[in-house]
Amino acid sequence: METAIELKGITKTYKGEAQAAVCNVSLKVKRGSIITLLGPSGCGKTTTLRLIAGFERPESGEIYIGGKLMAGEKTWVSAEKRKIGMVFQDYALFPHLNVEENIGFGYREKDKKQRVQEVLEMVNLLGFEKKGVHHLSGGQQQRVALARALAKKPDVILLDEPFSNLDTNLKQTMRNEVKRILKKANATGILVSHDQKDALAISDEIVVMKDGIIQQKGSPKRVYQFPRNAFVAGFVGESNMMEGVVQPGKRWITTEIGSIPCNQYHILSEGEKVLLSLRPNGFEIAEDGEIEGVVESFSYVGEYLEARVGVMNEQKKKTSLLIYLHPNEILQQGDPLKLRVSANFVSVVKN
Repeated sequence: METAIELKGITKTYKGEAQAAVCNVSLKVKRGSIITLLGPSGCGKTTTLRLIAGFERPESGEIYIGGKLMAGEKTWVSAEKRKIGMVFQDYALFPHLNVEENIGFGYREKDKKQRVQEVLEMVNLLGFEKKGVHHLSGGQQQRVALARALAKKPDVILLDEPFSNLDTNLKQTMRNEVKRILKKANATGILVSHDQKDALAISDEIVVMKDGIIQQKGSPKRVYQFPRNAFVAGFVGESNMMEGVVQPGKRWITTEIGSIPCNQYHILSEGEKVLLSLRPNGFEIAEDGEIEGVVESFSYVGEYLEARVGVMNEQKKKTSLLIYLHPNEILQQGDPLKLRVSANFVSVVKN
């Protein structure tokens, strides 16, 4: 598939800062895909977005958009010439203009009226043309901002924390809407977010960042089920972390809670000491389960039952496991139970 954006060894250090905001970042984004730059505040995700947009200039490395060099040692293409659409966190709509005028702002082609109608239909806002933006809901304002970004048929759409100003119910709806709109437009989308649920729900690929460095890149399923290191395991969802030793055959790992299955045997060596991430939703209650424990506490959270299970090892040392179970499970504090863990939710990670 054609590459829409490519970053090669990009580094950016802000004046007065000792540490680079973005350090030697290389990244390829396929045309028509949606990726999320995910990480905590200060991880470099917003700086990466601004470098792609042309709002910041890298001190080293190269940026390509649509196969054309935008930034390099002797090359610099300004933001307005990069064919990029931008959706800001606060939407940045013009309050004195109506919906139609906001969407068409800055569009100077002869087919302006037709193009505005096309994107209005794309975002399901036909009939709202003459409405003032202050009369719209938060979700409708976001769709206007997205329509304005799409109107000029950009190579790439950049979205800066697009769901942070929405309440929980609207956020879930708008994730689906934004994904639908971008896919319908066959647009390449890059989002910045600190919210793992946003990233998991909308992305074809997730790029997890920390301290200006990419920690892991992959599909939402891959990043969640098989985090590469302890940071990713802790940031993208909850995780039970524990040490273990690889058994002969390399398909089982001895840990403080017993033998744990692992399907990453191709990267392991017998007798190797490893660090494991066990996702809470990788457990199920089973009569022949390998792990024996006692329910310490539990709470019903709607989508699942969240429980803490205490597991005692041969040395009488207790480990407390966080597990997610089907909401129909009936538990009582102090109940003994046996658990099985799926190898698809066990990952060998680096510190």
